[in-house]
Amino acid sequence: MNLRRRALRFFAVSVFLAAAVGLAYHYGQTVHYCADISAPLTPLTPEAALNELRRGNLRFVNSRRIYSADTCHDAERRREISKEQHPFAAILCCADSRICPEFIFDQRAGSIFEIRNAGNVVDEDVLASLEYAVEHLHVPLIVVLGHKGCGAIEAVCEAGEAPLPHHLRALQMHMSGIREQAVLCRHRVDRTTVDRLAEENARQQALALVQESPVLRAAIEHKAVRLAYGLYDLETGEATCWNAP
Repeated sequence: MNLRRRALRFFAVSVFLAAAVGLAYHYGQTVHYCADISAPLTPLTPEAALNELRRGNLRFVNSRRIYSADTCHDAERRREISKEQHPFAAILCCADSRICPEFIFDQRAGSIFEIRNAGNVVDEDVLASLEYAVEHLHVPLIVVLGHKGCGAIEAVCEAGEAPLPHHLRALQMHMSGIREQAVLCRHRVDRTTVDRLAEENARQQALALVQESPVLRAAIEHKAVRLAYGLYDLETGEATCWNAP
């Protein structure tokens, strides 16, 4: 009988401790996400905008996201940005599902004017969107962000001189800046080559923005907007950005 009582007592204590640990964990998580996080000041200059992206990316790389993990203020943030938007950067990046600019650069909703398509290529829709971002939203920074292991780059390389099927052909046409190099590496496409061409494609797409849009070119020449291109590493989370030539 005493053994039975001791067993029941041990069971009750175990359940209590498990519940206490669960509550403590839940409370700790709640405190973490609902901490009093002051909203960052919106960067107003091109240099400040690029520096903010770099700081945010460093937080992401080190698993220390703050603003993109702040779920406690979601409702407040929705009400705030429902009235108007003031993004401090416009980013053209790949449609790859593993790339999320708000996470990569640890920013709140409404901070980044985001444009995505396969291969982060410049077409008419992209030009129109970025001209809107510059003329109406007054973003001080534009970034063309490619990424390592890009499937669109790999497809173009594997095709070589042959046209890709269906609408993928348009994607191939918009990567004319790397076409010659893609043809040369046909049948020996490796990860290093794909990554190198992904970086070069980002640079070429940044050049296309300047060449094809008088609006963007004028804003960049007057130093109202800074243009950069970059490469994102899927494994490390690091986004390296360079000034566009």
